[in-house]
Amino acid sequence: MLMTPGPTEIPQRVRQAMGREIQNPDLDPDFVGLYEELEGRLKKIYRTENDVLILAGEGILGLEASIASLMDRGDKVLCISNGIFGDGFADFVKMYGGEPTLCSAPYDQGLNLEMVESALGGEGFKLATMVHCETPTGVLNDITPILKMLKENGIITIVDAVSSVGGCRVPVDHIDVCIGGSQKCFSSAPGLTTVSISEKAWEAVESKKQSTFYTSFKPWKDTWYEHKEFPYTHMVSNIYGLYESIDMILEEGLDEVYKRHDKCAVLCREKGDEIGLELYPSEEGLSSPTVTAFNLEGKAQYVQRKIREEYDILLATSLGPLKDDILRVGHMGANAKLERVEKAMDAVKLSL
Repeated sequence: MLMTPGPTEIPQRVRQAMGREIQNPDLDPDFVGLYEELEGRLKKIYRTENDVLILAGEGILGLEASIASLMDRGDKVLCISNGIFGDGFADFVKMYGGEPTLCSAPYDQGLNLEMVESALGGEGFKLATMVHCETPTGVLNDITPILKMLKENGIITIVDAVSSVGGCRVPVDHIDVCIGGSQKCFSSAPGLTTVSISEKAWEAVESKKQSTFYTSFKPWKDTWYEHKEFPYTHMVSNIYGLYESIDMILEEGLDEVYKRHDKCAVLCREKGDEIGLELYPSEEGLSSPTVTAFNLEGKAQYVQRKIREEYDILLATSLGPLKDDILRVGHMGANAKLERVEKAMDAVKLSL
């Protein structure tokens, strides 16, 4: 049983959709229509009127493409972080010749609003990046106050919401570029990035002096929005699967989906508390409704392996230096079912 925070379990309906006979995305007008319909459905999930694109590449493509698309060499970027993926934005900024200022908080805490406010008093930043849900630590950040502050300063905002969009509310209309991924709360196959793009972000894309191709939004502006042609051959079967998974979310209703995630998160933490497990985030209120991170202090990989071998349930540990300290239960998308969470946590208890 797959209970990782992405990739998640893929429902049978989605797998069947991926198995249908493929169309030629470059020549078949029916596929163009299907893609347009999927864009419209994703706008409902994102709860935005901004453009929404589906790119051929795993969610990390969205992080790199947002920097490659909006930033010129020498631009100053404020990278607001309390985790591995927040730090990673600074690496992309350096890679493309920008100047990152890393505004860091401890990994077990929320983003530091005062530090951000102080940083804004100095350099003239073009962009700011942050992560809504830091999946490796299970921390959900309250980004709305920071987004408002950045907007007041005329700064374009880029948010990694890969493990939160579709599972909890994301303040998309305060965000210029909001990144999602098919394999998280959407419970589709890995391989697609979803991204909403504001008018302000598009202006930055259009005015950019240098550009890439596959990691840029600009070819989509020039080909898709102008001529209804794709800049490259799309991942047809993955699009079929994502279309079906988004339909399943809309059939259930977004508010009901959010409630389901909240209930599963509560159950997971209650079961953890019963067996004496500590949450990794310093305050329970920081824990995401899509993933729970328990602090096992050097035993996480052993427990993960034991659960997989003895109970045939796959959980996740963390990444980087926290790999052996954090055990993660992914209750997002199709994983967010009470019976699955209960079974997973019973296995954790028996293993310990």
